Amino acid sequence: MRTTHSCLLRRLAATALLPLALLVFPTLAQGDERSPEEIERLARQLGATPEQLRAVAQSQQTPDPLAKSPPALPASAEQALAPQTPRLDALRPASAPADPGGPQPFGYEVFRYSPTTFEPLAYGPVDQDYPIGPGDELVLTMWGDAQLALTATVNREGAVVLPDVGTIPVNGLTLEGARSRIRAVLARSYAGLRVAGPGSTISLDLSLGKLRSIQVFLLGEVLRPGGYTVSSVSRALNALYVAGGATRPGSLRDVRLIRGGRVVARVDLYRLLLTGDAADETRLQNGDVIFVPPVGRRVKVSGPLRRNGLFELKDGENLTALLQMVGGPLADADLSRAQITRVVPPALRDSLPGQDRLALDVSLAAAARGRGGDVPLCDADELVAFPIGQEQRNTVRISGSSVLKPGVYEYRPGLRLRGLLELAGGLKPEAFLGRAQVTRTAADRTRSVLRVDLSRALAGDPRDDIALEPLDELGVLSKWDVEERGRVRIHGLVRRPGEYEYLEGMTLADLVFQAGGLTDDALTLSAELARVILRSPGLSIADTLRVPLERTLSADSRASSFALERWDAVFVRRDPEYREQVFVSVDGEVRFPGRYALTRRDERVSDLVKRAGGLTELAYAPGASFSRTGADRLGIDLPAVLRDPHDASNLVLQSSDVLRVPRFQPTVAIEGAVFNPVTALYRAGAGVGYYVTQANGYRRDADRRRTVVVQANGSVQKGGTPGPGSRVLVPARPSTEQKDRLKDFATVIGILASAATTIYLVNQVSK
Repeated sequence: MRTTHSCLLRRLAATALLPLALLVFPTLAQGDERSPEEIERLARQLGATPEQLRAVAQSQQTPDPLAKSPPALPASAEQALAPQTPRLDALRPASAPADPGGPQPFGYEVFRYSPTTFEPLAYGPVDQDYPIGPGDELVLTMWGDAQLALTATVNREGAVVLPDVGTIPVNGLTLEGARSRIRAVLARSYAGLRVAGPGSTISLDLSLGKLRSIQVFLLGEVLRPGGYTVSSVSRALNALYVAGGATRPGSLRDVRLIRGGRVVARVDLYRLLLTGDAADETRLQNGDVIFVPPVGRRVKVSGPLRRNGLFELKDGENLTALLQMVGGPLADADLSRAQITRVVPPALRDSLPGQDRLALDVSLAAAARGRGGDVPLCDADELVAFPIGQEQRNTVRISGSSVLKPGVYEYRPGLRLRGLLELAGGLKPEAFLGRAQVTRTAADRTRSVLRVDLSRALAGDPRDDIALEPLDELGVLSKWDVEERGRVRIHGLVRRPGEYEYLEGMTLADLVFQAGGLTDDALTLSAELARVILRSPGLSIADTLRVPLERTLSADSRASSFALERWDAVFVRRDPEYREQVFVSVDGEVRFPGRYALTRRDERVSDLVKRAGGLTELAYAPGASFSRTGADRLGIDLPAVLRDPHDASNLVLQSSDVLRVPRFQPTVAIEGAVFNPVTALYRAGAGVGYYVTQANGYRRDADRRRTVVVQANGSVQKGGTPGPGSRVLVPARPSTEQKDRLKDFATVIGILASAATTIYLVNQVSK
C-alpha cells in the first residue's frame, strides 16, 4: 500500500495537479460527503482510481482543527516517500510574526524587502543555458534574398510550427541550438541558407519574446506555503521571495529542490549571501517543489565581531567556519580569549551530573588561523568575544578654557611642560600664568599634584619646565577663573532691565543702550545709582548718587560722560507726570456711542454722557448699567446723575469702564420655580405677586421668601417692585435628598459633640 501511495504522489508531483490533490486528501480523510460521481471525476483529474484516491486520503494526517482556511497542506511528495520527514503545521498567516527580542538569525532579513527585489527580469537576454520549453515565444527574422518575420509559440509538444515548413521540435534546446535546427530545416526551402558564413545570401536571427510561466510549490518552513506561478528563468531564491521567505525555524543552509520525487539540488543561501556565489542555484522547472526543512545547529554570536546574531552551521563546520561567516573580529577584539557558553548535550548529561551548562575559553587567533584552533560547536552554543582594554598609558592631557587646543596628546620620552604647551598651540591672552597644576598618576594609581609657574616654564626655567610622565594632566586656568568678572545692574523703566557685564570705560549711557533704552514713562531728569564703597576691611556699604540722564543717548550727552564702576546698580524711576491714555466706552441709546479717551483724571459718568451727545428719545435712563473690569455690573441711578452731578452714582471713570443705556422695554420676565416661566407686559405699580400670577403661580418647590427682582440696571432687590425690562427670579428649595443629607450631617455632628462632651467629663472626674 505504501508503494501505491508513493507512486501516485510521485506522478502528481511531476504535474500541476499536486496542490489540488493535497487539498482534496484531507477532506476525504475526514469523511467528506462527496457523491461517487464527484469522487470519480476528481480521481480522473488526478490520473488515479477512486480506490487509490481514498487510500491516499486515509494515509494523510488530518489538518489542524484551528486552521481556518485553507486547510493544512502536507509538506510535499517527499513526505509520503520519506515518513521520517517531520510533518508541517497548517498554513501560516500572510504576515510575518514579530521577531522576539534578542539577536536575530542571520540572513532572514533579506526577505523583508519589497517582493520585486529578487524578481527575475521579464525582458532582456537570458542565460546561454536557458532551455526552451512549451509556452516560450520565438521571434524569427530573415533578410537578404528572402525576407521573413514571424513570431511562433512553442506548443505543448515542445515544437514550433512554421508556415510552408511544418513542425520543428525545439523542446530542451538552448537558443543557439534552436537557431541551428531551424536554420537547417529552412535551408531545405531557402537555397541562400545552405551556405554558412560570408557566402550565405540570406541572414537568419532567432530570439526569445515572451517567456513561459511555470508552477512551483514551496513547502516546509516558509511564510506562505503553497503553489506559485513564476517565470521560467526563476531560481530557488526567486521563488522563496515570492512566498515570503523562510521562517525563523526554517533552514537557510539546506533548501531542497525536489523534482520527480527526488532531491536534485540542495541550496545553501549563506553561500549566496556571504560570497555572492549563486553556482548551486539550479533553474526551476514546472512542477518543482522547494522544501525548507527545520533549522540545524544554530550558534549565537555577540561581541566585537563584524556580524552578531544567530548563525546556522552545517555538518563539519565549527569555530573556524563560524568566524568566516561573521566576517572575523573587529580591530578592538581580544584575540587571545573568547568564551563559549554551552548547553550540555543530552548524550553527555549522564557523564556530567549536575552540570547543565559549561563555559569554554577559546582563542580567536588560533581559530582564525585554522591550525589546531578549530573548536567543535554544538546546537545553542553562545560565542562571546571580548574587547581589549580601554586604557591609554602613553598619553598626557592638557585642559582649560585658556588653552588653544586642549585635549589628549601622545607622550614621548623627554617631553617637558613647555613642549606640551607648544603641542597644544599655546595659551590664550587671558591665561593665568602665575600658577598651574600638574596631576600625576603613579603606577599604583595614587595621584599627586605639582605646582608650577607658567610664566617661568614658558621662559625655560628648569624648576617649572618640569619633565612630564605618562598620564600626567596639566590644568591651566583663565584669570577669570580666579578673578570675578565685574557686573553692573539696571532696574526700573528700561526695555530690558537686568544684569550686564562690566566693560572697561563703561558709562551710564552705554548701560542704558545695552538695556534697550528708556521706556516712554521713564523719568529723564536723573536716575539713582547705588555704588559699593569699601569703608573698612570686611565691611561694604552702598552709597547712592543722583546721576544725569537724557532720553537721547548721543555721544556728547551727560550720561555718556558718567563712568560706571563694577557692581554699580542703576535705578530708573517713573515720571510722576506721565499719563497713559485711558479709554472708556458708552453703548446703547446715546447720540454718539463708541470709545472715548479721557481728557481729565476726574472725568465722571455725567461728563461721558455729555461727550456722547446725550440720550436719545428712545433711551430708558433708569435701566442704564455700568461695568468695570474686575467687578460685577454696577447698578447706577442715571436719572439722578443727570439731574445732580454731585450724586453718589456719578462715578469717576477708570480704564475700560463701559456705560450701557438700553431702550425702554415694557416687559418683565418671570423665571425660576414657577409653573410657566414667561415674559409679561409691564404694568406700572404692579408687585411680584401680580407677575407670578402671570406665570400660573409658584411651584411646590418654590422658595417664596427668597424671590428677588433684578432691575434693568442690574441692581437686585428682595421684594421690590419690578420695573420695565426687569426680571423676577423665584428660586427652588433644596430637594428631599439634599435635606436628608443635611439631616444626616447634623446627626453626625450631634453624635461627635456628645462624644467630645463625655470624654471631657471623664477626664475631669479622673483628675
